[in-house]
Amino acid sequence: MKSRTVLILLLGAVAAASCGTLPNIGIGGPKIESDLALQEIKPEPTEATLPTGAFFRDELEEEINKNWGMKVVSGLESQLMWDQFNGKFRMQTLPPNDTNFIFLNKANTYQDVIVQAEVENNGPTGNAFSLICRATPAGWYEFRISSDGYYELLRFDQYKKDQGQNAYTNFQLKRYNSTKIKGGLDKNIFAISCVGDLISAFINGEQLYWNKRPLAIEDKTFSEGAIGLLGYGASLDVNYNWVEAIKP
Repeated sequence: MKSRTVLILLLGAVAAASCGTLPNIGIGGPKIESDLALQEIKPEPTEATLPTGAFFRDELEEEINKNWGMKVVSGLESQLMWDQFNGKFRMQTLPPNDTNFIFLNKANTYQDVIVQAEVENNGPTGNAFSLICRATPAGWYEFRISSDGYYELLRFDQYKKDQGQNAYTNFQLKRYNSTKIKGGLDKNIFAISCVGDLISAFINGEQLYWNKRPLAIEDKTFSEGAIGLLGYGASLDVNYNWVEAIKP
């Protein structure tokens, strides 16, 4: 009796399927992708190392105006004092305002480039050094470190500044501390890499990590421009010993 019941149920299921009363089960296809809003699976950023081939290297021994021009971002030009001695370019500022002076290389513009420099602090540990890539009248990318151990990876938008807004976008939302930065009066070598749509940063030859992954920010705002260096702070006293543009 049980076998006959099972046979009747199976025959009924086959008949129902032939009449279209059972749903068809689809496998794969674009419908799942669109219905579930599936995204492309992107690889995790991998740790990078700095290449050694340079577009150019400036030991900053020649008169600074030969290869570099200045732009005042904030503060007063009269607040800035600078000089060159023993192959170092020294920047000092007078109080009371925060200042932001950039020096852009006049020789070339680059799409893909790594900008690296050696710096040392002569004054307060809150002094900040910055390197810049892809600078244009519209803005630039900037990597800033301070001798008290903090860093920021930033984008400067001139349009925002013209509108009276904060021109800086911090890609990580705030300053972060790194033990890779040597404090006090020690020298640091730091670099910003602008390659394709990825902006990344290095301190003393090592790529920074953020959220347990190599720091690599994707941004398409600026694609080409000049390179530069920057001094920032209310009582700045810093040296740039050399700066170079490296081929990625």
